[in-house]
Amino acid sequence: MHCNVGLKEQKLRVLAGMAIIGLGAYYNMKGLAAVGLVPILTGMLRYCPVNQAIGYNGCTHHRIQSAVL
Repeated sequence: MHCNVGLKEQKLRVLAGMAIIGLGAYYNMKGLAAVGLVPILTGMLRYCPVNQAIGYNGCTHHRIQSAVL
């Protein structure tokens, strides 16, 4: 799995996931709270299969590769 979620997109995904989980908890909807895990996981892993399917890559490889290695 190669990184295809940029840093700004990562932060937005995690925040959106937390908001969805919060709404699910507030309205007592376990299914909505479970759906909130998807953007959190894709943000934390910095990989999204939908981004790969459409050919979008938000990572800048040079900066990320040097930080990882």
